[in-house]
Amino acid sequence: MRSALLLALLLIAAPAGRPGAAPMQGPPGLDREFTVINHAKQAINELYVSASAAESWGEDRLGEQMLDPGQSLRVKLGRSKDCAFDLQAVYVDASREEVHGIDICRTRLLAFDGSTAVPAPVMAALHDITLINRAPRPIQQVLISSSDAGDWGDDRLTRSSISVGDSATLQFRGDCVADLRVVFDNRSAEERRGIDLCAARRIAIQPGWVTADAVPADQTPSNETTPVNVVNSTGHPINSLFLYPAGSPDRGPDLLGGTPLADKASLGVTLARPDGVCSFAAHAGFGGKPSDLDVAGLDVCRAGKLELRGR
Repeated sequence: MRSALLLALLLIAAPAGRPGAAPMQGPPGLDREFTVINHAKQAINELYVSASAAESWGEDRLGEQMLDPGQSLRVKLGRSKDCAFDLQAVYVDASREEVHGIDICRTRLLAFDGSTAVPAPVMAALHDITLINRAPRPIQQVLISSSDAGDWGDDRLTRSSISVGDSATLQFRGDCVADLRVVFDNRSAEERRGIDLCAARRIAIQPGWVTADAVPADQTPSNETTPVNVVNSTGHPINSLFLYPAGSPDRGPDLLGGTPLADKASLGVTLARPDGVCSFAAHAGFGGKPSDLDVAGLDVCRAGKLELRGR
């Protein structure tokens, strides 16, 4: 359910009806319209208006436009007997501001000022960690958790075990510093606290690894590659496209090479995976509106197709 937020109003809206009351209605068959003004410090990228009784926001009223600070937009709702409407503004930084139960039949001028905007949620980083089993017994469970977590959580192994001399790449979403616990086939366990997973991506589980001054790292170079089919489902042509390991400061080359990727079109690429990394990020540039798209947490090892969608 969409949470209620305050909206700066240039004219005072009539209060919404009490819970359970019939929806506010005006004379039937009249054209409803009102004006929205952007008093925020940043542009509004998307604007949604829907009857309070509706279950979804419907279409973006701005379309290909943006509502810059100080600008206004006349919103035409067409013929409707409803008076109570909800509004949502999405700013260019992806934060959102909402208002509910505005009586459009009496309030014809509304202003968003950004004071109650809710920031877009930020997902924790996705880390790849490769364990090389140099212990004398198979590893049956691998548990990874944030250092401040109350428990270890679920087993990270997607297969039954890691045989002696074998390796497995696992994923963990959270802060760089985490705790690691391995359980062997005889139910004995070893664990090490405070491992920097952003620095140690290939860890050798070997005798003494929990007490060594530094986390034992596997020195075998890994230069794996994976073919991936990228599908443009954003609704707009993509002018530039970058796919790179998550957390890397370098996006690498533009995979499009100056040739736009049309909407619904696809592109086959072969990605280099240094150190066997599976978690990638994507950056798509549109050269205008919509604003550039950044997607994190793409598992290129499991997905042969990566579909980029609009917001």
